[in-house]
Amino acid sequence: MKQPNRTDRLATTGQLILSLVLDIVIVLIAYTIALSLKFDGEVPGESWRTLAWAGPLIGFAYILSYQALGVYRTAWQYGSLRDAVLLAVGVALVTLAILVVQVMLPKRPIPLTANVISAAFILLGHGMVRMLPRMWGTSGGAPSDAPKQRVLIVGAGDTGQMLGWDLRHNRTQPYNAVAYVDDDAALRGKRVHGIPVVGGRYDIPEIIAKHSIDLVAIALPPERAPGLQEVLALIEPAKVPVRLVPSLGEVMEGRAAHGEMREITIEDLLAREPMDVDEEACRAIIGGHVVLITGAAGSIGAELTRRVFEYGPSAIHLVDVNETALHELRVEMNLKAAGNVPIKPWLCNISDRQKLDAIFEASRPQVVFHLGAYKHLGMMEENPDQAFETNVMGTLNVFEAAQAVEAGEVVFLSSHTAVEPSSIYGASKRIGELLVTSMPPGKTKFCAVRLTNVIDTRGTVLAAFNRQIQRGGPISVTDPEVARYFLTISEVASLVIQAAALASGRDIFLLDTGDELRIADLAERMIRSRGMEPGKDIEIIYTGLRPGEKLSEALTGKDETQQATGHERVIAAVSDRTFVGAELRAAIRELEVDLRKRPGNLPARIHALARFDAAEGAGAEASEPAETRQEP
Repeated sequence: MKQPNRTDRLATTGQLILSLVLDIVIVLIAYTIALSLKFDGEVPGESWRTLAWAGPLIGFAYILSYQALGVYRTAWQYGSLRDAVLLAVGVALVTLAILVVQVMLPKRPIPLTANVISAAFILLGHGMVRMLPRMWGTSGGAPSDAPKQRVLIVGAGDTGQMLGWDLRHNRTQPYNAVAYVDDDAALRGKRVHGIPVVGGRYDIPEIIAKHSIDLVAIALPPERAPGLQEVLALIEPAKVPVRLVPSLGEVMEGRAAHGEMREITIEDLLAREPMDVDEEACRAIIGGHVVLITGAAGSIGAELTRRVFEYGPSAIHLVDVNETALHELRVEMNLKAAGNVPIKPWLCNISDRQKLDAIFEASRPQVVFHLGAYKHLGMMEENPDQAFETNVMGTLNVFEAAQAVEAGEVVFLSSHTAVEPSSIYGASKRIGELLVTSMPPGKTKFCAVRLTNVIDTRGTVLAAFNRQIQRGGPISVTDPEVARYFLTISEVASLVIQAAALASGRDIFLLDTGDELRIADLAERMIRSRGMEPGKDIEIIYTGLRPGEKLSEALTGKDETQQATGHERVIAAVSDRTFVGAELRAAIRELEVDLRKRPGNLPARIHALARFDAAEGAGAEASEPAETRQEP
């Protein structure tokens, strides 16, 4: 931080001395006016002589009062109502003291009423002088030839007021706040920081046209976020760009900058109701326990790590193959932990059984979140050997390593593509689910959480849309009718821990994702939110479904039924199919060995493993050992 130099200190001292002298001058002027009004312009000479020596003393009394109340420590260009009240209190205290003294005097050359009248002028004068910086900041701005966008602010609450004030006072901003709209009828016709409130949300189309609006800034508080989609629908016909103003909470948490207006994201378009989790149950499963997370350096893994930390684990072990991302996550978490919670990174590929066993033996985790996997559907279609090695063998390695150290619980992150899988990726995840429901009995509970598309992770189609829009298009969509379910990273991290708290063993959980959304509709809304027209400013092209891809995704299979759990956003998928778990594990190990001799036809063999519970006679021996039955 820059230290003030001698020039800065001199300037500050000079400003203070000027302020003190100006306060005394205003006191003298106020008393001159008060005496003139009291005596109708015929002021006795004795009153003038008394004012000549008493006026500076009274001025000094005001200085002492203001100093005691902190008036001179206020940055008046940011002055508030509280600061104005303190100024008034200072005037009242001095006036009261003068009146008390004068009452005790036998002779009063300056009448009592003159002191009261002067107090009003002193408050007015001192107040006006102090508000000049604020008024100057409001009236100032960029040169007249500098173009400024005319901004309509939606929402005159705390967030909207902060933006309005900033646009009025920050001369570097290329914006001019023209008007507010707010659904609070009590604000209609009023002004907020000099900006008129001209209507409610349903007046937006008319206001945009009437006031020639160039940009709409949405400043709705989080609790009103579900109304965002309706506001966007009202703005879309006007074809003006839309920006979202972060809340004060986001600014305080460092997730956004003060005065920032960011573009609308797909997460904003989803705008679901805020989610509640059972904090007590989540803390019970994480608090005081050693937690290990595989795939920790990925988008979901990193957010899950942050959320796990909030529940007070005794240690966190992070497993990943991405050296840079793992290091960055360790640095971030060590800053948060401040030495109170050990954060240990492990650079390891989960297909390396020997290294993985050593990690589990050294860390002895009580709760394991298994996220480590390849996730890109197209890449797995082209590289089925890696899907088998990491997503299948790696998962089995993690499960068996956890059982070997008697971990209390293992949570496996699966995918909606595991339902009636048509892709290698989906088949690999379905095999993981089958392992969850058929591991041998012991002290370790297993559960799977079936995720849908997570919108703010790296490499998603929606991230690609943003890049394509920034390049000027076109946006590529596989099919006009393709539709998907979506979750946010924050929802996933919270609900995965919630699911872990609900698990009883061999569970498969789904997460409530709301309605299925057409990808083409989302692409069009992303284009319109930037003030452009789909098909005109940004083209949408259709490329056709890729191998293994479906038009829409199911959340449960044909043999599964959905059952409620202890949380409204977590649902259990229950199947009555049975199979011999030991045979499935043996088949996986057999394929691992066989691939070294006969690597051909691997996709078909992976899909066969994914249908292991549906194979003919799969349930014939299921009733013998308890560990081989699927009991979600």
